[in-house]
Amino acid sequence: MKKKGLISLALCGLMIACTACTAPETTKAKPWNGILINDGEPITLIVDLNQLMPTTNTEATEQNPIVFRSIVDIVDDFREMFPNVSIEWAYSKKSSGDWAQWMTTQIATDAPDIVMMHGSEYADRGWLYDLTDILDEPNVFVEEGERGSAHWKDMFPDYMWTDSMTTDAKGNIVAVPVTCYPGTATAYFYNKDIFEELNLSIPTNWEEFKEICDKINQDGRYVAVAPWSLNAKATINTWDIQYSLGPSYAEKIKDQWDYDGNGYMTQDELLRAVYEGVFYGQGKNRENVLSLYGEARYKHNNILQTGAESTDYEPMWNKGKVAMMEDGMWRVSAENVNAERKFEYGIFPSPLADSETSEFCADFEVGEGAYNPPICESFNICKQAVEKKGEAHLQASKLFLMWLTLPENVDRMVAEKAGECVGAVYGSTIPAELEDFIRGTFARSPACNWTRGVTIATQTKMNRYFMLWCSGNAKYDDDRFLKDYDAALYSGALDMIEALDIDTSGWKNGYTFG
Repeated sequence: MKKKGLISLALCGLMIACTACTAPETTKAKPWNGILINDGEPITLIVDLNQLMPTTNTEATEQNPIVFRSIVDIVDDFREMFPNVSIEWAYSKKSSGDWAQWMTTQIATDAPDIVMMHGSEYADRGWLYDLTDILDEPNVFVEEGERGSAHWKDMFPDYMWTDSMTTDAKGNIVAVPVTCYPGTATAYFYNKDIFEELNLSIPTNWEEFKEICDKINQDGRYVAVAPWSLNAKATINTWDIQYSLGPSYAEKIKDQWDYDGNGYMTQDELLRAVYEGVFYGQGKNRENVLSLYGEARYKHNNILQTGAESTDYEPMWNKGKVAMMEDGMWRVSAENVNAERKFEYGIFPSPLADSETSEFCADFEVGEGAYNPPICESFNICKQAVEKKGEAHLQASKLFLMWLTLPENVDRMVAEKAGECVGAVYGSTIPAELEDFIRGTFARSPACNWTRGVTIATQTKMNRYFMLWCSGNAKYDDDRFLKDYDAALYSGALDMIEALDIDTSGWKNGYTFG
C-alpha cells in the first residue's frame, strides 16, 4: 500500500520538543492530492495515543529501557503532505484510576482531539464522536483497488465492528482499532524452573489453574500467583471475570441474550440483556451469578496471598520466588529487557472456565492459532473537542487516523513494541518475537461476556460491593451482595439508555426488586 502523491518516506529524525512536533509552516500550505486542511492555515491537533506516544528518551537506558519513537517518523511523513498541521502530544501522566476525572477537566478546557477512551464504557459521557459514516468513506491514502480504497472500515476484520472497544450500545462506531493483542489480552508469565521443579503442566482450563496454584501454595516455597498491580484488588473489573470466567458463563445462557440469533453479543444486546434482567443476581440466574463471582472470590481468598493488593512482587519475581505473574501482553517487551531476571520465563493464555468448573459454564473449543485477537489500542475522536474547535479539526483528526492505520505505519509501531501486540489491519506483519506464541494453542473463546457493569461509574460501585463480599463480613452475605450488585447494574443501564437516547420499546424491564 502506497501513499498517493507522496515523494518520499525519508525519516527526518527530528526530536519532538517538549509536547509538540515541529511547528507549522508560516506560509499557507498547498493542497495534497486535492485535499487542503484548514484552508492551508496552521492548525494544531492535540493527540493522546496512550502507549503509542513517543517516549521522551531517545536511547535505551537501565532506568528507561523502552524506547518508542516510530510515531515521530509517522507524524513527520504526515506533515510532508500537510505541513500546516502540527501534533501536540497530550502527556497527561494519568493513571487508570483518575482518567475519567482528568478527561472531565479537559472537556471543560482543552480536550484532546484524538484520545483512547478504552472502549464504549464512556459513551454515556457524550465524549465519543460517531465515526460510522466516516469509516464508510474511502481511506484517501490507499491505492485504488486495495482494501480501504472504497470504505476505510474494509481494512479491518469484521468482528472488530461489534466489539466493546469500538461500538456503543446504540450500534454506533466510536473508535478505530490500530493494534491487537497477540491472541490474548492478558496472560500468565511463569517461571519455567519452578514449573519443572514441581512437575507442573501448563493449565488448559480454570480448574487445572486452581489445582496448580493449590499445589504451589502447599509446597510453601514460592508465591503461586502475583497479580498485576492494578488488578490485585478483588473487583468486578478483574481479568478473571473478563477473560477466564465471564465468556463461559455468558455462553451457557446465550438463548437469553442472543436476540438476533447470530451467536455473538453486540453492545445493544448486552444493554438490553442487562435491562431485561438476564444478569441480575436476584432473578432466575441467581445461582449463575453466585457461581461466577464465587470463582473470582475463591481466587482472591484462597490463592492470592494475604495483602497481595499492597505487595510489590517484582523483586520476588526477579529472584525466582514467584511461580506465575499475572499481567497483560504489554509486559513482553519490558520482560525481554529485564536484566534483573535470572531465569527463563514462558507465557500461557488466561485459562477459561468450562463444565469442569460449574454446571453454569459452557465448554469451549481449542484450536491452533489466535482466534479473533482482542483489540489493544483503539482511538476516538473527542466530540466536544472537534465541535468546539471547528470542522477543520474533525477533518485533520480523520485524516491523521486514516494515515495511522495504513499497514506500513501499523507495522512500524508494532515492530517497535517488540512482542506486545500485532496490527489490527489486514496486511500487517506479525513480529518475529510473536511467531511461535501466536501460532500456539488458543481457546476459541465465546464472542460474549458477562457484564462487569455498563458504565465506568457502575463498575466502581460493583467493585466496592465485591470487596465487601470477599471480606467475609457476616452482615454482607450473598443476599446483600446480590441486592447491591443488581441495583448498581440497573442504574448503569438506565444511565446509558438515557445518555444515548435508546428506544426501549419492546424491551421488558426485568428489575422488579425495588
